[in-house]
Amino acid sequence: MNRVCLLFIVYCLLVSSCHQKVVQEQGTQTHCVKEISLPVKYAKGFSVDYYNGFKVITVKDWRDSSKVFAQYILLPKGKPAPIDFSNALLLDTPVRKVICISTNHIATLIRLGLMDSISGVANVDLIYDKDVAVKVKQNQIANVGSNELNYEKMVELNPSFVFTSGDWDGGDKMKKKLRSLHIKSVLNLDYMEQEPLARAEWIKFTAAFYDREVEADCIFSEIEKNYLSLKEKLKSVSTKPTVFSNLPFKEIWYMPCGENYMPKLIADAGGNFLWKDAKATNGLNLNLDYEVVYAKAADADIWLCNGFARSLTEIKSADKKNTFFKAYKTANIFNNDKRNTSSGGFDFWETGPLNPDMVLADLIFIFHPELLPNYELYYYRKLK
Repeated sequence: MNRVCLLFIVYCLLVSSCHQKVVQEQGTQTHCVKEISLPVKYAKGFSVDYYNGFKVITVKDWRDSSKVFAQYILLPKGKPAPIDFSNALLLDTPVRKVICISTNHIATLIRLGLMDSISGVANVDLIYDKDVAVKVKQNQIANVGSNELNYEKMVELNPSFVFTSGDWDGGDKMKKKLRSLHIKSVLNLDYMEQEPLARAEWIKFTAAFYDREVEADCIFSEIEKNYLSLKEKLKSVSTKPTVFSNLPFKEIWYMPCGENYMPKLIADAGGNFLWKDAKATNGLNLNLDYEVVYAKAADADIWLCNGFARSLTEIKSADKKNTFFKAYKTANIFNNDKRNTSSGGFDFWETGPLNPDMVLADLIFIFHPELLPNYELYYYRKLK
């Protein structure tokens, strides 16, 4: 079915005032028939299905779609829930206010024009967006804490729900605490997607809670178009610079494996990531000794230092052996901290997941500057 037609049908379902289609009645509850599903092209961790009168949003394992983590039913307040989804969380529509624990969820709502729906945020020091920071200072958006969340404040805000990120923000412990306080939570696992466009496509997931699917599709289509257009430029490239990343932490060098988000971006940008074929030993990372990294990356062309080193001097101070790498000697070290705040706000991980086309442009310029003449790095900067 034509994508435009499909989106039009979805829109009609959203504004429809029809009753649920009944297959079998049991008291006040009914079985319902799925009408259509939201087009999702890259992301594997969520789906949105439309019924006549309500929608079902499902969060699942990106590696095994049969494994469901959470399910949400959105329908007007007071309307009986269908009996087919006994384990789903019922959410009233329209959504009023939400609380965001992760900064990239804030970025997605802002991109959708929904900043006013944010009633509270966590980890304020890590937020890069200046408008949100101002609203927090002016008490227009509440600060609900960081390592220790202010649950009393969250109860006071009485949100429609809290956007959470699973293990990254407390996992089941936080979920149980919220449930005990009668605060609903929505699991957003966008960070689990390892394909750059798949991660960005989760804007459709967030949009579905607000009936903004059409707007989200337009935004994502532009991102996809830009990303694929940039990749097309690499067809003329015959050589790829060798690349490695990160810095050791407590004597362990956590190197991403080929399945990881960053190596996929590096590959799409025309870089040869030296551990692209390695199998992960810790999630999607490798735990390597310094000597192992040096043996393989001593002559690498580019070092993507995704850490907090602000200069070549800091890299040298961290460990004098770092100066032995060719990338250090040629000053070809780049960090993704160009857009950050003194308190720790890091825009690369706030808006970057939603802007893979802009991250890709940065990496293409780093690897193949001749392809993007007069380009200025957005997220990355060259260390001096």
